[in-house]
Amino acid sequence: MWRYDATSTRVPPVTGGAPGRHPARAVVAHQPHRMVSPAQARRMEVAVAAGHQAPAVARAAVERWLSGRVSGTLFDDVRLLVSELVTNSVRHARMTGDATIRVSIELADGVVRLEVEDPGDSAIAAVPPDREHGGGFGLYLVETLAKRWGSTHEGNTCVWAELAVSPAT
Repeated sequence: MWRYDATSTRVPPVTGGAPGRHPARAVVAHQPHRMVSPAQARRMEVAVAAGHQAPAVARAAVERWLSGRVSGTLFDDVRLLVSELVTNSVRHARMTGDATIRVSIELADGVVRLEVEDPGDSAIAAVPPDREHGGGFGLYLVETLAKRWGSTHEGNTCVWAELAVSPAT
């Protein structure tokens, strides 16, 4: 087990995720068995099948849940980071065909916390973007847009990012 924190302050991981939960349901933070309407929930979690459609499916789920809760700019930033992090999971986690990627998003304490977890356990390292051949932009975008970010590696890899909340407009 190892952890990587790209920020100077440790952030505790979000807990309460459980495999097998219906992907369209939202849960109340710290009460994973109490089902509520998506409009009331402070946290949403979805499991998407690994594969080339995973980024679009994850992005659509996050869009449905986050719409109207934050400013347009923050909404766009979260959508972009979901796409980038899920794409990284698909490309680098060496998953089997039946693997899933867990995406969760939580609104709490003035931040939107995004987590993307996959069954891989490889190192997460930002590399300089390669403008000539492509690649290297995903974690560069996370670094640029997130207030704080990092990863945990405990059999799975979970990359998290926190973005400062601005009111919905």
